[in-house]
Amino acid sequence: MKQSRQFLSIFFSGLFLLTSPGPINAAPNILQNNVLNNNVKLCADLKASLMVSKGANGLVTISGTVTNVGKGNFNTSSVAELIMNLAYAPKYSYMMSGVSDVLVSKPFTVLKAGESFAVNTSYQIPDFGGWSPVAAAPNAIRLFTLRVIRQDGSPYKSGEDCNTGNNIASCEVSYLDVKH
Repeated sequence: MKQSRQFLSIFFSGLFLLTSPGPINAAPNILQNNVLNNNVKLCADLKASLMVSKGANGLVTISGTVTNVGKGNFNTSSVAELIMNLAYAPKYSYMMSGVSDVLVSKPFTVLKAGESFAVNTSYQIPDFGGWSPVAAAPNAIRLFTLRVIRQDGSPYKSGEDCNTGNNIASCEVSYLDVKH
């Protein structure tokens, strides 16, 4: 008797599916956009990018950009800083030389999704002996870094910046320093 009930259940289910006017959805019709908008939090994502151009006589042009590549608006007191560090080859690292300068400090709070701003400057290298001298190999390196941090120096909280891994960009230039 149980087999006949099972057979009838399968038979009527199949008949129902064959005679129904359209596709059968297991879930009620809910607009997918509404589901996505309710479940996904729009989050800001600040991204730093940097280009450095070497000019005549040791003049370096630094072009930085901070862009909110996230889907949400950014609204946290922050600062974009362009920093220069110096190292001498082969003996002194950036930390050992102790030479570090903040070239530009640009505070900001609001950055809408897709918006960006420029952080640009130029820097004249002192004691510059050439980019690629024939007689000697480069003995100094300048590291230029654009970083985006909270204005109070603390880490970003959850939901303020979704990917803090792209908040720093850097470029190095090697040259001959005539005093070292």
